[in-house]
Amino acid sequence: MKVKVFLGILGVLLLGVLLGSCGGGGYKEVITFEQKGVKVTILSSDGKIKTGNNKIEVRVEPAKSLKELYFYMPPMPGMDEMRDAASLEEVESGVYRGTLKVSMDGPWQIRAVFDDVMVTKDVFVPLSKTATAGGGPASSAHGGHIMVRTDKLQLLGVVTEPIQKRDLVKTFSTVGYISYDLSRIYEVTVRADAWVTDTYGRFVGEYVKKGTPLMRVLSPDIQIALDELRLAEKKGDPELIKKAKEKLEYLKVKEMVRSPASGVILEQKVYEGGYVKEGQTAYKIADISTVWIVAEIPFKQARYVKKGTLALITPEDDPENMIEGEVDYVFPEANHMAKTVKVRIKAKNKGIALKPNALVEVLFEVPIGEVVAVPETAVVDTGKRTLVFVEMEPGMFMPVPVKLGKKAEGFYEVKHGVKEGQKVVVRGTFLLDSEAQIRGLYGQQGGGGGHHHH
Repeated sequence: MKVKVFLGILGVLLLGVLLGSCGGGGYKEVITFEQKGVKVTILSSDGKIKTGNNKIEVRVEPAKSLKELYFYMPPMPGMDEMRDAASLEEVESGVYRGTLKVSMDGPWQIRAVFDDVMVTKDVFVPLSKTATAGGGPASSAHGGHIMVRTDKLQLLGVVTEPIQKRDLVKTFSTVGYISYDLSRIYEVTVRADAWVTDTYGRFVGEYVKKGTPLMRVLSPDIQIALDELRLAEKKGDPELIKKAKEKLEYLKVKEMVRSPASGVILEQKVYEGGYVKEGQTAYKIADISTVWIVAEIPFKQARYVKKGTLALITPEDDPENMIEGEVDYVFPEANHMAKTVKVRIKAKNKGIALKPNALVEVLFEVPIGEVVAVPETAVVDTGKRTLVFVEMEPGMFMPVPVKLGKKAEGFYEVKHGVKEGQKVVVRGTFLLDSEAQIRGLYGQQGGGGGHHHH
């Protein structure tokens, strides 16, 4: 009887061991996360997720069909996105077992995909229940610092550079159009009524050189003034002669009227056989040896442009020809729909390369000067503030808030926060940023979530 009882107890124990090995007894919890009413728990045979092969169990509550579980790392400079999927089989309702091969240490996002929802969690591999609470074998956080084993830095792609002073030039371009310089418009008039006897075939849009004949006129007023002068001279009256000469000088109407400048005929109001009255505009000539270029600049760039700023003009029909110009006016109004500010550039038009009404590319090169600067790849924007990761000593990194100034040539001017000579992370900031979030460093320092990288 005792033997039977003993064998019965032994059988129960063996069954328990077998069930334990086939159920969940051989797996240790690594991480649990819950979103949108779905709770996912990942366990592994050794209680952690590491680089290489991992034997895992996944539990889903409430039980539902798990379509896929994978670790995801987004693309970074020099590296494509990574996606390490687990090979799983459902062993009972809501419980899955299989293997997961992780490519490398670093920040990953766990993604559990169901029919109607995807549940995610940001983690750092190596991952264990201890690591998720703070501190891990590849990296750890102490007093606001992130520690990364120096032998892991190259694998994680973390690269640092010393902060330097740089002579920066802000470069940006926009599109503009060529306009006449309104300060160089000439109106051709006569000081006495006159008949137009010839216009020499002139026409609107014609380019004429200075001195080109525009019209021949015959003025009755001039003829009358000449007759008065002859009569005064015949009488020998000095006073009458003086007045007659003054009248002729005032009228000063020559028989042939010539162009006062080289330019384009914008308007022609007289024709052969017509009559032109005193003060009436007969022609309007635009001198195009100098032209205006009107351009719209986005708000973000407008602060760099002021009167005197240099610009390089490239005609649309002659992209090899680059002409220098200078901003001579910044309009006081903005276009709130287009979010732009209008500027006017003055440029010499050598060889009439700049044709009025044509489109041009306008390139601005604005010297910022020598400033302390960091690469834009070093900058992380948390949403509430901007920071860089400073290497305090080999393998020790600290997120440091910075105040940025102007951006140019792939660099940001740093006005406050770090100084020349300090080393900052210029590649691999995504990895450290993810680690800082997971370990709550931004919370410790009063930062915020919802960040992005520059």
